[in-house]
Amino acid sequence: MDELVRAHEVASAFYRRQLRSNRRGWAARHLVGRRVGALLAADSAWSVGYASDRWSGMVDHLRAAGFDDDTMLAAGLARTTRSGYLVDRFRDRLTFVAHDIDLRPVGFVARARAADPKYISSPSTRIYAKGRSLVGIDAQQARLARGAVPVVVEGPTDAVAVSLLGAEWAGASSCGTAITRHQAAIVRRFAVGDTVILMLDGDLAGQQGALRGLDALSTYFRTVLVAELPGGHDPASLFSTSRGLMRAVLTNARPGVEFAIDVELARWGKVLDHLSGQVEALRSVAPMVVKLPKDRIAGQVVRLARHLHLEERVVSREILACVGRRPKAGASPSDMEADPDLASRSP
Repeated sequence: MDELVRAHEVASAFYRRQLRSNRRGWAARHLVGRRVGALLAADSAWSVGYASDRWSGMVDHLRAAGFDDDTMLAAGLARTTRSGYLVDRFRDRLTFVAHDIDLRPVGFVARARAADPKYISSPSTRIYAKGRSLVGIDAQQARLARGAVPVVVEGPTDAVAVSLLGAEWAGASSCGTAITRHQAAIVRRFAVGDTVILMLDGDLAGQQGALRGLDALSTYFRTVLVAELPGGHDPASLFSTSRGLMRAVLTNARPGVEFAIDVELARWGKVLDHLSGQVEALRSVAPMVVKLPKDRIAGQVVRLARHLHLEERVVSREILACVGRRPKAGASPSDMEADPDLASRSP
């Protein structure tokens, strides 16, 4: 077995023991406060742990287990101070193990009590890259095999919240990044169904992350849905506030294309009082509309007509024009003039 992987296995077990042996520490109390105290149970599938505030707790443990300093540094589990001492990379943090596509433990994502940044990850190593691993996929493997729908979220605690909500969903964390194609391939490897849900934070960064993730997931899944969170919430905070509301958000997840359409329309919001803006907005989203399931296109035509203040037949014609051709990058004045129904309208 690769020595770096074996070092992570030993480190994960060490962090886990430290968490479970100190139920009164801030890390355990934080989990209980977020209503995910089930992670502390001995039979929990989640390998969540705690890195103590000692300078060399992990270093000393790995040395006792037979690992040399070069291996610890290469694994990203230790770092060298300016004085030349080897110290732990993670101190006083909750730890979550990141696994690769072969379910090997290859890195950690660690949450601080109050430090900035709140989350830090292992450095890139020979076995670890943030965009090529997921947190939670190992814990959810059996549930996915039984047909649970994978739900991709940003933070590790978000993934835990999804998993505690019900057996029909399985949470996996992209470690704070927009999901990459490699991460999508990991989800695809362990999911038996052809549906996946993106559930990212409700802020602008979360929306942009969802847009980037849609393309990656669409490469591997026929149906990609987006679960939209209420403003000010991430999945973990919504879970701790109202499990019922979080369940409703997941149950009502809608096609990712519809989400992308709304995000794109919002980008045109300041120019929708002019005909040119209305037309360009329509032409920017028309290629997305044709990707929707056929039974949802008619409803989207009606919605776009109302939102853009255009006639339904104009919207329908522009959408039909996208069938069988490459999407346009944008509209031009000559395009508008060529369409008498559009050119005849006054702003």
